[in-house]
Amino acid sequence: MGKSWMSVVAVAASAAMLGAISIAPANAVSDVNLDAAGSASGSASTSSVNAFQTQAIDDSTVADAMPDNPDAALPDKVSADIPDDATVVSENHAVTANGELKDIETGETVTDPNLVGTEDKQPDPLAKTDGESFIPVQADEVKQKVEEVKGAAAVGGETASDSSSADSSDDSAGTDADETTGTAGIASDKQSTQSSVKLASLQNNDYGAHWGTYNDTQAFFDANNNLFVQQAKGVIDVSTYQGTIDWQAAKNAGVEGAIIRISYGWDNGFDTQALRNISECKRLGIPFGVYSYSYAYDSATAANEGNDIVKLLKQAGVNPGDLSYPVFYDLERWSWTGHTPPTDPNVYDGIVNTWYSKLKAAGYNNLGVYSYTSYLNSSLNKASIHAKTRWVAQYGSTMGFTSWPTNDRGWQYTSGGSIAGISGSVDLNAFGYKEYQAAVDVRTLNTVSVADGAYYINAVAEDSSGVEIADGDVSDGAVTRLWQADGGSNQRFVFTKQSDGSFEIKNQASGKVLDVANGVPGNGAVVRQWSANGSAAQHWFIRDSGEGYYLQSALGNYVLDLAGGSTANGTVARLYAPNGTVAQKFMMASAGVNVPSGTVVVRSGLSASLLFDVRGESVSAGARIQTWSWSKSDSQVFSLQSVGNGVVVISNVHSGKVLEAAGGGVSDGTAVQQWWSNGTLAQHWMMQDAGDGYVSFRNARSGKVIDVPNASTAKGAGLQLWSASGSNAQRWNVVEQKDSRGRLDDLALKNRDVLKDGSYRVSSHGSQAVLDVSNGSSSDGANVQLWRWAGVDQQLWRVSHDAKGYVTLTNVRSGKVLDVSNGVAAAGTNVQQWSSAGAWAQKWIAVPDSDGMVRLVSGLDERVVLDADAARTANGTNVHVWSAAGSDSQRWWFIATKGTRDSLDDFAAVHFNDLKDGVYSLSSHGSQAVLDVSNGSSSDGANVQLWRWAGVDQQLWRVSHDAKGYVTLTNVRSGKVLDVSNGVAAAGTNVQQWSSAGAWAQKWIAVKTEDGSYRFVSGLSKSLSLDADCAKTTNGTNIHLWVSSNDPAQRWTLIPR
Repeated sequence: MGKSWMSVVAVAASAAMLGAISIAPANAVSDVNLDAAGSASGSASTSSVNAFQTQAIDDSTVADAMPDNPDAALPDKVSADIPDDATVVSENHAVTANGELKDIETGETVTDPNLVGTEDKQPDPLAKTDGESFIPVQADEVKQKVEEVKGAAAVGGETASDSSSADSSDDSAGTDADETTGTAGIASDKQSTQSSVKLASLQNNDYGAHWGTYNDTQAFFDANNNLFVQQAKGVIDVSTYQGTIDWQAAKNAGVEGAIIRISYGWDNGFDTQALRNISECKRLGIPFGVYSYSYAYDSATAANEGNDIVKLLKQAGVNPGDLSYPVFYDLERWSWTGHTPPTDPNVYDGIVNTWYSKLKAAGYNNLGVYSYTSYLNSSLNKASIHAKTRWVAQYGSTMGFTSWPTNDRGWQYTSGGSIAGISGSVDLNAFGYKEYQAAVDVRTLNTVSVADGAYYINAVAEDSSGVEIADGDVSDGAVTRLWQADGGSNQRFVFTKQSDGSFEIKNQASGKVLDVANGVPGNGAVVRQWSANGSAAQHWFIRDSGEGYYLQSALGNYVLDLAGGSTANGTVARLYAPNGTVAQKFMMASAGVNVPSGTVVVRSGLSASLLFDVRGESVSAGARIQTWSWSKSDSQVFSLQSVGNGVVVISNVHSGKVLEAAGGGVSDGTAVQQWWSNGTLAQHWMMQDAGDGYVSFRNARSGKVIDVPNASTAKGAGLQLWSASGSNAQRWNVVEQKDSRGRLDDLALKNRDVLKDGSYRVSSHGSQAVLDVSNGSSSDGANVQLWRWAGVDQQLWRVSHDAKGYVTLTNVRSGKVLDVSNGVAAAGTNVQQWSSAGAWAQKWIAVPDSDGMVRLVSGLDERVVLDADAARTANGTNVHVWSAAGSDSQRWWFIATKGTRDSLDDFAAVHFNDLKDGVYSLSSHGSQAVLDVSNGSSSDGANVQLWRWAGVDQQLWRVSHDAKGYVTLTNVRSGKVLDVSNGVAAAGTNVQQWSSAGAWAQKWIAVKTEDGSYRFVSGLSKSLSLDADCAKTTNGTNIHLWVSSNDPAQRWTLIPR
């Protein structure tokens, strides 16, 4: 049957579903069918379901409810403006033949866009019912019932139609032809009288459809006790209207599956709870499917819907293999402003076929149509649509749809369910098989051979748990159970192959072997440890199911089985007839394989030069894993995270994504790709010892191993899954290897002393061309180039190291750092200056080269270095990063050179003691003209000039030194300091007074000359000094900066005052 919900509603009876339910079901949850059978055969049983078998059940059982909808209240009246052929779609609304939505009581057309959408936007279909499911019914049926219950006046004075109701809950509605009744002991394929079935904790419906047992499996019956499905599962369907669901509580309460609304229409995005609901079902192992409500009216819009749901499934990380139930296409009569729903089955046939083709083209083959019986018998009344219908809503006593295309099917039997963990009501469904699904004979499956050695036996149902001997007991008779992986010796088993291909399985802690108690196979037979005796009860075949391995007893067609399908700690591992469920599937991982804690490369057994590699260094989901030679890329570096005994997730360091079997595939040839982590078995790998230090990686879902196609030794071979053969194409050497950051850190630490901190000019391979910031810019993004050495600060770079040894190169003039544009570590990326952010794009490693030169390796990637374009040295040659090649264009000579500030600091220190702190007048070259603040102003910006000495405070200046020896001249009267206007270091810049800010424009170096006078050199530039304009001494002569010289205009006599 392929991948479907067969794996979920399989042969074995389901686990207990005994969670707390907040409302009492209509019928007590007991084995009503066995009760009935006992009564019929004269049993002394006191239970009886005769009422179900004889009572005609119709809408009168819920007098004030809508037809077919026992949880929906009848309206107080129905407007005369509602046509008989309209369709009632909620408690309050009806849709006319032309698609208009009307208020059922007033007859007014509804225009609320939340309910009817807009011309271009479909509404949420559940908005009309506030999230509750409602089976649409003909308006004349509603009118008839309103008239019966509330009188003729309640239907606008009209006479209600006396035609019979179309409600298929009438007992006369057809069921499957064999009318199988649920009596015990009459079915020829009954499995075992020893097994017991615990019934679903979901409620029955208000019309008498109910849960019971059949063939020792959980089953669902109509009100007449006719079997709907056996091997049944209790399933809910949910949407955003159920809010944030406590899925653990729901699972504990008996929910065995879920159908999750993913979307409606097209271009409406996800149902707002879909992603969480999917994630939680995956996390908790709750089998699930999805559905999407259709607004299609032709094949083109159906294509839109098909493409949309494929896109959403991919975005949600839902692979075909993740779906235990189908992707359902929800077809109902819809209402959408400006649009009319189809009524012709031929149109719908085209819609369904188009939608199916889109899903199948994307690999989603487990599909089904969902609808309700009256729609299936009208607008969907076509055999080809019925042949795809696998889920039907009907809230009556019997299922009126009979054209089931497959043995599996689902009945949405009430919208009024109440489940722990879900606020409000929820739809309840019974999914299962009409005919008993035949058991598997595993003896027809291929045997699997593993090398003799110690293994963990991991459960496919929960591969973080494995089989162990309870409590490490070493005595005969100690039983096997499931327990969370801890690597203990009681969880390790030594497999020894026997001559017939079976294995003796010996517990490493006790030395005793797995044994079927008393050598008697059967459902529930105890599997224990016992001293080895060589009997068939102690021999086991490993059988390949295609999705894990059966451990089959040599006694017959019985396999190791987790009791009740549970994966909880302490679950008994027993013998049971094979049934295809995941509870009977296991995987072996070598117990002696070490899982490295750090990062690794994975080398092929075909050639040590070939490694796991993500094709094209891609970070995209779906990128193929291939073999490639070592390139120093993190796309070849992986980490192995243990998720069970010998079970790992393989994560790529570069992309952060994990290796998986593409699409959850289980067949030979399935591609190995990277994908977002989702915790599925397709992304889990069992490490098995392959000898000589090699391992194989066995997929936890399929049991197939990672393989190089055709044992190719060419680079670029896309890895695949293949049945294990033990060849070198399937053997891998896992070698610890630091990722690129770790290797860069090591390189930086090793070379931290190659350059000393300080300022340098950086020459390209010893030429006169040095690193230069274009035009001396101070802007972020200014280009870095080569230019002939001119002795300016834009050509000087200050080297500093961080704690790890990485170098930062800071331009002396701008204070910006050497930066790889946009942090792109690719050959040809431009290099610029940028504000320091400590980014890897701004860090470098100085690696020594020949002749005292260095290579500057980028902190982004060890494979790229600083490079002069085309090895040129002409003015304006661009500088970028390029692949390391050892060429002259990548060799740099660092020449220690002081910058302006360093030179000024040294100069200030030399002349620190030339002038004592104190209050002075400053006379221009010994004249009576002294430094004066114009008009005695106290304002910022007041001009400084020469004026004949008058003995006033505006002509007095307080000299003070900072720690480096720079002088500040503070005017005694104003308290403001001598300042170079706007900090512009240029000849002719005016000098003024300004509030002290400690700026270089306010610092000076007092240099004593041979005649005892002083020059005041600007703290901005050693080449500029305080100067009286044109060496004049007349009142009002301006003071400014000028090129430093011994001219009298720059000589100042200081007289203490």
